[in-house]
Amino acid sequence: MNMGDDPFGWGFGGRIYGHHRGPFRGFGLRYWVLSLVYEEPATGSMLMDKVERMTMGHWRPSPGQVYPLLEEMVSDGLLDVENKDGKKFYLTSSKGKDALDRSWFPWRTFGASNEFKDLDDAIKNMETTTQYILDNKEKIREKVERMSRIKEILGRLGEI
Repeated sequence: MNMGDDPFGWGFGGRIYGHHRGPFRGFGLRYWVLSLVYEEPATGSMLMDKVERMTMGHWRPSPGQVYPLLEEMVSDGLLDVENKDGKKFYLTSSKGKDALDRSWFPWRTFGASNEFKDLDDAIKNMETTTQYILDNKEKIREKVERMSRIKEILGRLGEI
């Protein structure tokens, strides 16, 4: 079997993975989009915001990356579109869900932050989140309700 011709295979070739110009080019964003809209429909702008949050501000895909990709994924049957209040909301189609389920992509559930494979995975996620919060402590101190929520969470964790 030629994996490059298998749209649900190892991802080293086929159009489904966006590798038109060589292995792994555009690999991650396509899967992030599928994963992020798997549970909850999102607009292109919402997707850019989510990726920026997920990368803790290190990367925000541009509209020139996101919108052509969304249209291509709709054309390929990986996404469906719902028009609501004059906006296009994208959601993973059955073909897109099949692509995620059959993929080996390690971040395929990355968009679902509450899905952990085990306690160690949840603790690792807490470590990453803690660092993000510490890196943004000035912004947190700006709003009393943020500080209150953090203190409440710490109190609950203190019960362990």
